[in-house]
Amino acid sequence: MIRIRLTTDDLERLQVADAPDFGYELALGGAHMADRAPGRHLSAWRLDVARSWNPYHSRLFDLYTDFYLPAFFEEAARTAPAPVDPESPPAVAHLRDLARSGALTPFARGLAEGHPSAATALDRMLSGLRATALDPYRRRISSLVATASARARTHAALGGPDGLLRSVHPSVSWDGRQLRLNTMVDAVESLEGRPLVLQPSALATRITFNPLADTVIISYPAATTALTRDPELHAAPQALQSLLGTTRATALVAVVRTPALTTGQLAVALAVSPAAASRHASALRESGLIATTRNGQTVHHHATRLGLDLAHGSSNADRPQPGG
Repeated sequence: MIRIRLTTDDLERLQVADAPDFGYELALGGAHMADRAPGRHLSAWRLDVARSWNPYHSRLFDLYTDFYLPAFFEEAARTAPAPVDPESPPAVAHLRDLARSGALTPFARGLAEGHPSAATALDRMLSGLRATALDPYRRRISSLVATASARARTHAALGGPDGLLRSVHPSVSWDGRQLRLNTMVDAVESLEGRPLVLQPSALATRITFNPLADTVIISYPAATTALTRDPELHAAPQALQSLLGTTRATALVAVVRTPALTTGQLAVALAVSPAAASRHASALRESGLIATTRNGQTVHHHATRLGLDLAHGSSNADRPQPGG
């Protein structure tokens, strides 16, 4: 169990993340592929990933132990990924921990010694893991994390930091002075002025504690519902229609599905006049859901990040959890 004494100042700096840490989710994905029983709500996800799993990628499991999870996959987890740097401080620290625990395999030793072939192999394995275990689920993961974050913020609004900490997860207990985390490690920790961040995670099955240089992060399971693939957006979901109205919801989905959609094409998709399509596009643009670019006499529309999240998130609506 980890024990953390929190001051009044610590409670004022308490934060709840509202977006996934995809580097951590990718690392958890590798851990669950190494473990044949990752958790009941992830069993369908694991079977789906296992269907296209390359046995060669199993060397990635050399970077995992019961106590150490690789925390340097951030670059590889991005939608536009970059090669992982085995000489980065997090990677060096992790490989040093593996060496101290006697778990340094020939592959992990090659990374620690800076062999280019080992670094190339790692990038290839992470690319395969990302393509099968993370990319098909990104929006669903974002939805689960955002829902857990909103639930936590509701508890904070109703009961302040006490209400938040007492409701965040069964493995976290708070007595008004000391935070106790039911983890595999037994330690007493101090924030030393650093902010404490609560990070919901779609692939987490237990509490983890990560004291980074600038922040202290407690990751906890975002949900116990099954993790399913992102749905295809063929038509405006009912939730989106209820929010925006049928025509404007259909317009947003049309822009999301067809990048650089022109006003004329939007009019055809909506079965309205070009003038009416332009008015609907203006309303969406003024709401921050789409942006427009003029090319000569033609206007092209594309979805903003907010518009993409709204369109896809409305098809991923989660049912309220008991007690949430």
